[in-house]
Amino acid sequence: MNPIKLDTVGEIVRKHYDEDIWQAVKVGIAVIASLSLKGRDNCVVLVYEGPSGAGKSITIRLVMPDRESTQIFLLRIDDFTPASFVSHAANRSEEDLAGIDLLPKLADKVMLTKELAPLFRDDEKELRQNFARLTSILDGNGYKTSSGTHGTRGYVGAYLFNWLGATTPIPDRTFRVMAQLGNRILFYEIASEEWSEDDLMDFAQNYGTTDAIGACQKAVNDFVDAHFAAYPVNSVDPSSIDISTEIMRELIRYAKLIASGRVEVNGADFGIAGEVEAGKPEGPQRVILLLQSIIRGLALADSRSAITADDLTSIRHIAFSSIPRKRRELLRALLMAGGTMTSSEAAKALGISRPTADNRMRELAATKIVVFTPGEQKSSTPAQIELAPDWRWLLDDTPSKQTEGVCAGDANKEPTLPL
Repeated sequence: MNPIKLDTVGEIVRKHYDEDIWQAVKVGIAVIASLSLKGRDNCVVLVYEGPSGAGKSITIRLVMPDRESTQIFLLRIDDFTPASFVSHAANRSEEDLAGIDLLPKLADKVMLTKELAPLFRDDEKELRQNFARLTSILDGNGYKTSSGTHGTRGYVGAYLFNWLGATTPIPDRTFRVMAQLGNRILFYEIASEEWSEDDLMDFAQNYGTTDAIGACQKAVNDFVDAHFAAYPVNSVDPSSIDISTEIMRELIRYAKLIASGRVEVNGADFGIAGEVEAGKPEGPQRVILLLQSIIRGLALADSRSAITADDLTSIRHIAFSSIPRKRRELLRALLMAGGTMTSSEAAKALGISRPTADNRMRELAATKIVVFTPGEQKSSTPAQIELAPDWRWLLDDTPSKQTEGVCAGDANKEPTLPL
């Protein structure tokens, strides 16, 4: 088999799907390729988030295994609960449970789950229980639980795996739970775009999903076969893939953006006069390690020994995607406005009422990414936000950052990311 290059996979995917889907698939390939890195001590979890029909499920399907040789590295799990990592089913014997447990089956693999909405949209009690389990499991150090039926059972040692999933937009309450338990899950937004009537006509007349998915899956699986033949799991020293000081500083900044942007904020839904305050953000160290794994995976997938500025485009997209939706929409609109924005301007950009805009501005200000200045009723002066001094680097116009904009009048739309 002739090794297939990443660029060739891109050509095949772009033949059937748009650039946004290829960029999402490429990051998924990077997560897969990062299994080759030695010394991994965190599970890399990346969840594609977007409304129905935006392409998140297609992205997962394109990286699913289509042959036995790639099933060694890719494990498709369509439906699961966090309890299935270490099972305590009362109607099964201890021997049966050992064969059922999901955790040992995942070691050094990438789990692929095309629909995670039930996990992220459960009730408050179940959310806390599920994410408490995941918090421990995603540390990669095994997992042990106890029950009245089977006592204490589980696994101790290195049980590291990566995970690619897809979900519809995450509710704010889910982000609050995740903020309390730590930043172990990253997101990649796949935004929807309204199709013209001509686009819909072309879709209706020429849609051939089976052929398109099959061709792209084959290309990805050919690549996975060739990649792990060249770079077996746990075989590549991370330090052999150079990250320059300048790029490392930017990566650290994006990690800090995720940690600060996801901090739990209380009182944001209590109205414009309510008190809004944030908890203390988690240190960015864990997120730095996760982003390093992904960006090194990007380079490794492309057979490069150094990170380039273009790789930061994907990291920036992940950073913004990993912030709660309302905050990232406002932050993007603020950047388009040059770093300063009034509540009236925010309301127009986001298509919301001015009181709602005031409320969102207060919430974003609680993260310390922006500074909020209240309005004055007597002089009809609107409230205003401005990027805090420590965050003005977000306005830098270096090539690796120019893509994080939005079209005028549409602050919710993510632009196509270039190669």
